[in-house]
Amino acid sequence: MITGREILLFLTYKYKSNWDLIMDAIRRRDDVDEADIKRVNALVKSDFVTLVDEDYPEGLKKIAQPPFVLFYKGDKSLFKWGNHHKISVVGSRQCSQYGIESTKVIVKNLPNDYLIISGLAKGIDAVSHESALEAKLKTIAVLGDGLSKFYPKENISIFNKIVENGGLVVTEYFDDVSPEPENFINRNRIIAGLCDFLLVTEAYERSGTSITVNQALTFGKDVGCVPYEISKKSICNALIKEGAYLIESAEDIIKIVR
Repeated sequence: MITGREILLFLTYKYKSNWDLIMDAIRRRDDVDEADIKRVNALVKSDFVTLVDEDYPEGLKKIAQPPFVLFYKGDKSLFKWGNHHKISVVGSRQCSQYGIESTKVIVKNLPNDYLIISGLAKGIDAVSHESALEAKLKTIAVLGDGLSKFYPKENISIFNKIVENGGLVVTEYFDDVSPEPENFINRNRIIAGLCDFLLVTEAYERSGTSITVNQALTFGKDVGCVPYEISKKSICNALIKEGAYLIESAEDIIKIVR
């Protein structure tokens, strides 16, 4: 008998995680061949949870276009870490020393019941994961490619440390899916959906970070930003003007996220 999770896995493979195409196939109730199901099952190299599983993260069920399947390495219990605070930290790939130090100081001074979520990209993402590991905090990395096609390669050591230290690396893309620009845009909704609070420690005009911020606000999440010099064209200052929390320390976050 074919199960719902097997159908979702097959459709995710067939339509390369394209949410709209998968949803259209579900609405049409496309016929699925059992032999094709078995073939796709045999291709899966990593663990996974689906939207119909009990251990699927509750936060993602509440967002627009929740991923039908999440492939992962590490401790999937972090999906259900209900007694802990989940903070997504995002920012520029081309980050400054100020952005690096701000991220380190804030993350490292959070209590151990705070979990750090980011995208394991260059720059602020990598700094936030490394800072969490150094502070013995749990961390979740959300990728824009398959687990066997990890990008960027220079962050593979952080990937391994996250898994080795009880963290979690997750993606909605099948193992062999290569990184594509639209994948990283899509993964931002997962970063926004998993958190209780979104922190922007450095970002500038035309930054992809603004996409994550807009999604977080759409999902009803609070957003905070580290302030910048007035000479810098930082979207952090613009967001603070529009109502985002001004964050200068870990204590500022603790007062908001309790």
